[in-house]
Amino acid sequence: MIICCERPLGQGRGGCRPVYCTTERSILVLRSQVAAFLWRRHTYHWETVISTNGGQSAVEGSRPARRLGPLRALAYPQFRIFWAASLVSITSFFMTMIARGWLVLELTDSEFMVTGVNAIGMAPMLAFSVFGGAIADRANRKLVLIASDVFNFVIVLALAVVILTDVVEVWHVFALTALHGVGFSLGMPARAASVGNLVERQDLASGVALFTTIFSAAMLVGPALAGYLLAAFDMGFTFVAACAVLAPALALLFALRIPRTAGAVGAPQQSTVLGSIVQGFGYVRRANVLIGLMLMGTVTTVFAMPYQTLLPVFARDILNAGESGLGWLGAMGGAGAIAGSISVAAFSNPRQMKLLMLAGGLALGVFIALFAVSTVFLLSLALALIVGYLLQIFMTSNFTLVQVISPDYIRGRVLSIRMIAVGIGPVGMVMLGAAAEEWGAAAATAMMGLISTGLLVAILLANSSVRRVDREAASVSAGSAQEAVAAEAGDPSGPR
Repeated sequence: MIICCERPLGQGRGGCRPVYCTTERSILVLRSQVAAFLWRRHTYHWETVISTNGGQSAVEGSRPARRLGPLRALAYPQFRIFWAASLVSITSFFMTMIARGWLVLELTDSEFMVTGVNAIGMAPMLAFSVFGGAIADRANRKLVLIASDVFNFVIVLALAVVILTDVVEVWHVFALTALHGVGFSLGMPARAASVGNLVERQDLASGVALFTTIFSAAMLVGPALAGYLLAAFDMGFTFVAACAVLAPALALLFALRIPRTAGAVGAPQQSTVLGSIVQGFGYVRRANVLIGLMLMGTVTTVFAMPYQTLLPVFARDILNAGESGLGWLGAMGGAGAIAGSISVAAFSNPRQMKLLMLAGGLALGVFIALFAVSTVFLLSLALALIVGYLLQIFMTSNFTLVQVISPDYIRGRVLSIRMIAVGIGPVGMVMLGAAAEEWGAAAATAMMGLISTGLLVAILLANSSVRRVDREAASVSAGSAQEAVAAEAGDPSGPR
């Protein structure tokens, strides 16, 4: 005979009075106990947090992914759809960027104007990414992604039309590029924040790492495809192709299911978008660990990443490798980036991610300096591979830790603040360019790399929270698990 528990109305887990069950009730109790056991076995892990929708799992169609190693996030069907849609969309973005630069070069024959149009495309990240983060936390993220891709489709199509009708002028390109940057800035926080909705937390490192491989792969495929189309056809056809590439991305997004974040446990909401932005900045300001992680990301973006802009100078003037050598340098950096993403995906432990972030960030500047002083092409290829690997493991683990520490209801805004660093990137490019004019490309690049390492050391010494970021992540996981238990027990207020 099974003993059932009978509680007075209004009580939680306490107040249980044992009573004997009828046969029918015994069957129901057994079924509920088995279901509860399987639910906890599948859902709760020592580092798992699933509390985003009032204690229910935020992942639709999920299944255990422990046997897939670094690719375990691909065990989630909705994540696979999201990954494919994002890969196609970002590939179209890089196709457009390369073709746009070539178009400006043909119209103006000015290297400065080429860099200027790229800067115009990145500048909106400074102003609009925070609005994108607020929208990502307030609206259905699937609809935000669809709206962003539709907007980008219209912009690229408009550029194709002015080219095909032979009325294109430089101001058309700059104006449409600025609008393209706005659309990208508004949609990117929702795209990044959606990873946490599509995989369970123990697989978040794998999900974020695979998400970053999208950019590494798109940076290889997009420019190569655009270059082929420009050579084989013409400028207008290339932009039409970039539009056509967005069509399957939109089809995949319509098939995607992303759980809404509204109603999450402990999710205070502001009545206005501006209030949501202020709330996001306030949350980051009170979290020393997030401030430290974002400062590290900003330092790397400003002082380490700009070395890529001088690769043509290294290929032509220092290594005497020509255009093909430039292609090989870029390809080796991309291959290292993909390898770095897979390396981070192999780990889900916050301590391991912290060690990867610290090792990658501190070694990155040193290897950039070594690359800068190398005059042997084969050695430079090997160093480009290592630099690409170190840059990616730092950026991916840094981005993953920001995601892990941030609760879902505010994750979009936190990530949008983290993305402001991308908008600051042109400042580093200008600094590197000015220094290269004064002291030469090799000396300027080496100096920027060593400054990056020195500033990262200073941040680690000044911010103890970053040194124990793995403990911060574990405490967030524990608190979120308590929220899930509280929600299951019928206490909507969560842990105290």
